[in-house]
Order: sequence, then structure tokens, then C-alpha cells
Amino acid sequence: MEQLEISRVIRPRTVDLDGNGIKDKESLLDHMISMMVRAGIVSSRQEYLDAIYEREAMGPTYMGNFIAIPHGKCEAVKNPAIAFCRCNNGVFYHTDMGGGEVKLIFMLAIPAHMSGEEYMRVLAQLARLLVYPDFVDRLYKAQTYDDVVNAIKDCEKNLA
Repeated sequence: MEQLEISRVIRPRTVDLDGNGIKDKESLLDHMISMMVRAGIVSSRQEYLDAIYEREAMGPTYMGNFIAIPHGKCEAVKNPAIAFCRCNNGVFYHTDMGGGEVKLIFMLAIPAHMSGEEYMRVLAQLARLLVYPDFVDRLYKAQTYDDVVNAIKDCEKNLA
């Protein structure tokens, strides 16, 4: 099976570089799920939201350093995809363990049929990218979808 690459599953319609009107975690998740629904990736907003909160119940997806990676795996996800939202003003991302302010949010949509191993590999790859200061800096400076994808592609090479 061909390995899933982050740069191949993030799409123009699932990138928002100006999420400044978002006030809290709930509106952030709703906004990002709306991008997934409009892009034809998710068929049921509620089923996918439930999957995200199921995953959140297992442990926070707030990573510190102004980063969160909410994700859910369910039947409502048609194809694997990643949405990205940058909130320069910051949004408080509440978790059972407190949470914190986030500015860079990657949301993973995982189809129910995808193996747990492949799902975890993509998640680990994204988490590894996010430890590169150069990558994070490029996300803050990105002006377009292409800027985001090029940052991902350039830094994916470092993980190979």
C-alpha cells in the first residue's frame, strides 16, 4: 500500500490562514469540520464531531506551543484528509487536562476502514514536522495554500 503523505491529503478548500473570528474550541472545530464538509470529505458533520470528541476523551490533542491536532476516525469520512487553520489571535483549546491557547490547528479526518497503523503513522509524521522551528515559522508566515503545502513538502523530505 502506498504511504499516505500529508502534502497529498491537505487541499485548498481545507486551509484557512485567517481564522481570526473564531472565539473558542467549539467554534474552531465547527469551522474546520465545515471546511471538510464543503470539500466533500466528510458526509456527516455530527458523526465526525462525535469521533473527534471520542478521541479527545482518550487524551488531549492540544500539543502545547500553540498547536492542536484534533482528529477523528469514522464512517462519515470518505477519504483521508487534513484541514489546517491558523488563528493569529489565538483560541483557548479546552481539554480535560486544562488545555491552552492555539494558533496552528491541524485536523485529521480518517476513514473507518483505514488501518490504525497507517493512521498513527500520519499523526506521528505531522507531530514530528511540528517540532521543526523552520516548519512552524513557515506556517506562521504562509500567505497562500501553496505556501503551506510547500512547507509541508520541504519538511517531509527531512522525515524520509
